[in-house]
Amino acid sequence: MLSALSALRQTRPADEVLVLCDGCSDGTAEAVRALGDERVTAIELPKASGYAYGHRNRALELARSSVVTWLADDDLLLPDHLERVGEYWDTGMFGIVTTPAAIVHPDDSMEWIGQDWSVPWNRREMQHRNTNVMASVSVAVDLARDVGGWDAALARAADWDLWKRVLATGTSAAMTAEATVLHFRATGRDQAWPLRVRQNTDWLEKISDPARLPGARRTLRRLNAEHDSKLRQELAERDALLRQIHESSWWRLREDALRLGSRSRRLWRELRAALPHPGR
Repeated sequence: MLSALSALRQTRPADEVLVLCDGCSDGTAEAVRALGDERVTAIELPKASGYAYGHRNRALELARSSVVTWLADDDLLLPDHLERVGEYWDTGMFGIVTTPAAIVHPDDSMEWIGQDWSVPWNRREMQHRNTNVMASVSVAVDLARDVGGWDAALARAADWDLWKRVLATGTSAAMTAEATVLHFRATGRDQAWPLRVRQNTDWLEKISDPARLPGARRTLRRLNAEHDSKLRQELAERDALLRQIHESSWWRLREDALRLGSRSRRLWRELRAALPHPGR
């Protein structure tokens, strides 16, 4: 319910909000209808096993919009989330658009998460681990349908599976510069249910209050700066290692040619002309 409210309180209004009620017996559907917002539809479904991945395909089946974002019931969107990702969707150039996110721990400390899938290195890394939380990903509805949607047979990580299939089509990707998603982990969240609800409610109130929202943004920007600094350091270390490997290979070729006689020396001269000197 709280996540739906964050989707409704957007500077760029959502076209529609579909609330998937996975066997809800706590009055969720009634509370959704009581909002009196014609954009919101409560879809009551029988309780599914696990993470109810199959239910998420109902959103694909019913969606009237061209783009869909799946928002877990304990995640929140900052008020300008749709505005920021919408700037990319308006260009008509992309099939998947993401935003960085902040994982909010039970003590309210935060952890940065999110990679730009327009970068080939990050795209390859997605084959080995999921780098983005579900709520931070928006995808073209037709594209998600074409690749088969969610795999209901999977016990976990079906969001990762879907993103990999979408990216495998070769579609163009983009990522916004700032985090606009707060992710509260459900799995392994060692926190009593009332405290979880209280924490999510407090954060919704914070990002919905114009006087308190700037403070949350400053925290997210600090996380972004720390993330960028760490990334630059990792890239510098990787580049240094690649230079070391390149230089080692260059000099090893030279020594091998000198050791092996005239024919190999001629080959060395040809290689030398073709390969850049590591000192150049």
